[in-house]
Amino acid sequence: MLDEIVSHLDGILHEDWTGSDAATNGLQVENSGDVSRVAFAVDAATQTVELAAERGADMLVVHHGLFWGGTDAVVGQTYDRIRGLVENDIALYASHLPLDAHESFGNNALLLDELGATPTERFGEFGGAEVGFVGELGTALPYDDFVGNVADTVDNEPVTLDFGPDEVERVAVLTGAGGGQVAEAAETGADVYITGEPKHRAHHDAREHGMNVIFGGHYHTETFGVRSLRREIDASFYIDAFYIDVPTEV
Repeated sequence: MLDEIVSHLDGILHEDWTGSDAATNGLQVENSGDVSRVAFAVDAATQTVELAAERGADMLVVHHGLFWGGTDAVVGQTYDRIRGLVENDIALYASHLPLDAHESFGNNALLLDELGATPTERFGEFGGAEVGFVGELGTALPYDDFVGNVADTVDNEPVTLDFGPDEVERVAVLTGAGGGQVAEAAETGADVYITGEPKHRAHHDAREHGMNVIFGGHYHTETFGVRSLRREIDASFYIDAFYIDVPTEV
């Protein structure tokens, strides 16, 4: 069953991905091959692995995996995480930028959809491929109301930079660590830019471009993709699939 699930996920997420990525995308740690329960989470952290093991998972699917640009030694924190997987016979599958960028299962497209915006164009180049989306609301909303909608959607109180229009109709989204792309988002003509965590430069970039920016939290803006994959695996394989919610402060 492991091979079938991996093949299915690879076909959805990675066959059409044309960019590069610091992360290793796909199967990162295999198991014995048997899968009857699949856990989904944002991060392949020790806590997440432990919770997956407690609930009897044979496979863990995450957005942030273990391997970023090569691993020279399996020691310390990396060893602890891998040990938990191996001792409990849990396979690990990860999808980073391909999951952010996906038109149907991706964090950016799904966040726009949850906010009632229709994606119209791409922006935000990483690794030679555009990852973010720009979308249009059907009706313009007061900016303060829109901030409240974002807070409800990501289940987190956002940090905002309020330098843009008082009404929102055009929305740019680049989830996670998109604090350095404020100027690029402004070039799309968006009234507001939603991302996960800020960078120091974001304040002046937003002010100088007359841009509203909403930082919803790295974790909180990136739960949508893995949740959608959970529903896909549940429907395609009729297998027990569940989401592990381990929010972080950023």
